[in-house]
Amino acid sequence: KIFILFISMNINLGKKLPSFLKKNENKKEEKEKYQNYLTNGSSLLEEQLSFCKNGHHKVPLRSFTAEEIINSTNGFQENVGPYLYKGNFNEKKVLVKKYNGKKNMKRQHDHVIRDIVISSEMSYHKNVLKIIGYCLEFERVALVYEYSQFDYLFNCIQFLTWEKRMNIAIDIASVILYLHIEFPRPIIHRNLTSHNVILDQNGVVKLYNFECCIPLPIGKVQVQDDLIGTIGYLDPEYVWSSKVTLKSDVFSFGLFLLVLLSGREIRVNHEGKYYSEDYGLISLEKYAKIRVKNNKLEDNIIDSKILQEEQKKLKGFLNLALRCAQKIGENRPNMIDVAKELQRIKKGGMQELLPTMECLIDWN
Repeated sequence: KIFILFISMNINLGKKLPSFLKKNENKKEEKEKYQNYLTNGSSLLEEQLSFCKNGHHKVPLRSFTAEEIINSTNGFQENVGPYLYKGNFNEKKVLVKKYNGKKNMKRQHDHVIRDIVISSEMSYHKNVLKIIGYCLEFERVALVYEYSQFDYLFNCIQFLTWEKRMNIAIDIASVILYLHIEFPRPIIHRNLTSHNVILDQNGVVKLYNFECCIPLPIGKVQVQDDLIGTIGYLDPEYVWSSKVTLKSDVFSFGLFLLVLLSGREIRVNHEGKYYSEDYGLISLEKYAKIRVKNNKLEDNIIDSKILQEEQKKLKGFLNLALRCAQKIGENRPNMIDVAKELQRIKKGGMQELLPTMECLIDWN
């Protein structure tokens, strides 16, 4: 019944019929497409109904055929990122995301379906890569995005000004905050890293890849699930307990702020400790305090290119990052407070929230 409803929705929306409904001599190939469409279509509709407000998603999506995807990407010839391919459909450039291989098939299938649904709900946001469609005829669903020439944040961060880094922090905070407060059930991203953030040709920062997202059960503040995400950005409490909360995103965001501040990857182990060649495994807070005390902020903590910026703002930014990256979740601020604090720092205001917290760093 779900599959029939999905087919009728596509027809009523004027979408192109899937290729397996047309005449074709290769019956085995078309049978596989039919089975893929049946499985993937049912999963997608079920996921849409569980996430979308009032049963409607914000961005109407096109259902592409496998033939259209293969032709537009010239057989997935031009790879521009992990599982991302450049394509040209009806003289319009597109980005196609398609996974390969058989590893963790069931789990990856569920994640891709969720990626489509969350992306469609978020695509109106200026700081989210806009999804325009999908293809259900492959064994692994393909996603189609609007094309824009881009580069990954981790490739270009060292060339960015302080002002640009500050704006990136504010924009990405707004995306995470939207996930936390604007859905019927709060959604945890679970995989915020510099590798999921891109800068388009106009310098606009965009977050993509929502496949690890998970909603909180109604009335609950945590959800238990298998460990997933990027090593180095994972909330230590999530690693220990397999229970993920909204504060797990805050922890990852704290490390993301440190990446913006230092101009390099800052990762921690399962205990939330950072590895330093000088001090071995050490908490980020303690490491920052030592660097401040020894007047070595430019060494790993703050990018030398921005060290001459207003010290008050750099201090506020570092303090906020360390508060977000606290080992214990209840010691971290909520995402809405993080977003407000970033705005205050940008305007030159000092931190007012919890000024006696141990992690606050002071320097002359």
